[in-house]
Amino acid sequence: MMETGTPEGNCWNRIGIYGSRECSRLAEVIHCRSCGVYQTAGRALFDRPPTEDSIDRWTEQLSAVPDEDTAERTSLVVFRLGAEWFALPAEWVREGIAPGPWRSVPHRSGKEFLGIMSVRGELIPYFSLAAVLGIGSGVDSATERVLVCGGEGRRLVFPVGAILGLRRLVLDEAGRPPVTVGKAVDAYTRWLVRHAVGSIAVLDAERLSAALEARLR
Repeated sequence: MMETGTPEGNCWNRIGIYGSRECSRLAEVIHCRSCGVYQTAGRALFDRPPTEDSIDRWTEQLSAVPDEDTAERTSLVVFRLGAEWFALPAEWVREGIAPGPWRSVPHRSGKEFLGIMSVRGELIPYFSLAAVLGIGSGVDSATERVLVCGGEGRRLVFPVGAILGLRRLVLDEAGRPPVTVGKAVDAYTRWLVRHAVGSIAVLDAERLSAALEARLR
């Protein structure tokens, strides 16, 4: 007996791949999903007019307010320096790449401003963000990637231990760091966010950019 609107009934469940496999077409099509009967039945299911009950149910689902967290989230690029995690606004981070060749600048290079790095033929100021933030010496020796950052004007490059990638995190007043600062990193930290990797310090891109630019003058 054939089911209404379904050619040859549900033959795939009776004699097809999900049944006894006695269908003579299987030798040719291998699987029922490659058979025209199965495909026609599938299209027939989608072509059926919706019932009044279905329309009411869909309307209710689409108009309902989601239960999940609706807090505003900010796109951030999360990366590691040493054992600590940091983040910068995604719009300020251009890309993460493998370290390229770089050279120091006589009478200018130091602990914070390392020199100039060549990125696809463009010479870009190369900084030790770890040194600027004062989070310990020797961190840059574990460099695996470099971040190319900046706006439409000058671009800056600095080494990182690893890049976790783009994350959308909630930044709210509860995550504001204490007003009293004791380390350089505190002066540039705008929010502290809890994450699976641990605490992430979200840096103030504008303040950091101004500080790095000042070191080039």
